Amino acid sequence: MSYGHPVPVRYEGGPLDGDINKDDYPEDDLREMLENEATFDSAPATVRHDALDVIERYRLERRDGEWVYTHVGTFERPMQERNFTAVFVGGPKDGETTTFLAAMRRNARNATLMFPGYTLRHTGDDILSGWQMAYDAEELEA
Repeated sequence: MSYGHPVPVRYEGGPLDGDINKDDYPEDDLREMLENEATFDSAPATVRHDALDVIERYRLERRDGEWVYTHVGTFERPMQERNFTAVFVGGPKDGETTTFLAAMRRNARNATLMFPGYTLRHTGDDILSGWQMAYDAEELEA
């Protein structure tokens, strides 16, 4: 990536219609992204809470001297990219739930850092269910 000044990219269509990204990409990066047919996936759940399981996809275009992200469509979010909920088992939070971002599956240690004394565990084959934050009093003493 280059370090030039970012140029504006306007969103056309979809839930981001009319928004302008002025912060992320210098001209050289945009040209490279266009050559590579890069797309941008937006997580509409940050805008609409009823859209947790979908992504809005945009395709970069160069049109009339300006950069535009054109809405391509709404797609189902891959299971491994969906947030998930864990139930606390034991300890002072027993029975409570917490929702983690999808990346926590790959960084389970961070769950323990967020909730000392608890360890993130999974049972079963469904990556969206079967998550627990298991209490381990010995972990607190270590």
